[in-house]
Amino acid sequence: MFVFTGDAGMFVAAIKPDKAADFELLMSKLKEGLAKSENPVRKQQAAGWKVFKAAESTPDKVLYVLLIDPVVKDADYTPLKILYEAYPTEAQDLLAKWSGAFTPGSSKLNLQLVQKLGQ
Repeated sequence: MFVFTGDAGMFVAAIKPDKAADFELLMSKLKEGLAKSENPVRKQQAAGWKVFKAAESTPDKVLYVLLIDPVVKDADYTPLKILYEAYPTEAQDLLAKWSGAFTPGSSKLNLQLVQKLGQ
């Protein structure tokens, strides 16, 4: 399970450069899957979820940051689970794209708010 316990969560995905298009396609399908879900928790998850591509990528990896703020406490953010729910007939293809995209260097962070500086 991909559950965040903090106020916000972040996942840094290290992606093979030749698989970046596949990863971005998966993120688009994830967005569509969350939008079409009838599960109200999935709607809450989508509201706080953003995907960024880091300018600091290297020749051997493209870094993406999945930022979730606020976190839906105790909700499962596992992208593959959400994709399987939305696209059950495409599960094998989605798994192959997901598995083939990653390179070492990914990490998950639970973030506790210490202070808001602008408010």
